[in-house]
Amino acid sequence: MAIVEIRREGSLATVTYDRRAKANALNDEAINALLLAADELSTDTEIQVVILSGTESRFSGGVDLKDDLLWRSQSDPVTRHNAMALGGRMCERWRSLPQVVIAAVEGPAVGGGGILALAADFRIMAAGAFFQFPEVRLGMTLGWGGLPLLTGLIGPSQAKRLLFTGERVTGERALVLGLCDGVAPDGAALLEAKTLASTILECPPLALRMSKQSIDSRYRTNWANGYEADQFLLAKIIGETVSEGS
Repeated sequence: MAIVEIRREGSLATVTYDRRAKANALNDEAINALLLAADELSTDTEIQVVILSGTESRFSGGVDLKDDLLWRSQSDPVTRHNAMALGGRMCERWRSLPQVVIAAVEGPAVGGGGILALAADFRIMAAGAFFQFPEVRLGMTLGWGGLPLLTGLIGPSQAKRLLFTGERVTGERALVLGLCDGVAPDGAALLEAKTLASTILECPPLALRMSKQSIDSRYRTNWANGYEADQFLLAKIIGETVSEGS
């Protein structure tokens, strides 16, 4: 069974990401599989709405910190920079899909997993699901386009609060903040996402795609793109230096 599977039903595609282990964390293999899925969907003119889901109990526990293919700890700085920017390329690919994307979130959506969900146009959360962004408290910056996405949804003050406190934001709280667009009973996020998708699919395809593109060109651009990968690499190197010296 593949890590990422695409199931098509008319104009709707449901993409399921399941590592079947490790809290559904994003490793190099998973990120590349999600990139390939986005590439495949981007040229599919029949599909107008995409639902992205994790497992029945976890969207994603974040980045797999033990997968050195993502960090290249023994490589030169340029190689490390390119490796650590892979997740950003994945999220950007999902953010820029021409189709409307709905993330169906069950359980944790942490760190990079949370950013992947933010890259969608809409998020439907189960009541017991939560977002959490622990990067700053772990000595890192929020990369992968996460800062613009998070700030654009909930504003600068609330974004700082979530980053600096590392607090978990569950379904109802996320709905109030604007971090999600609907809350479903546990186990029903995918079903609720399909309900939303069915309404969206009533729109004529070309008008739907053009409207998404126009809105995103103004409100969903990555203003941190020029420096976020550099900041992430710098923070990681400094953190490693401190750990070696302690």
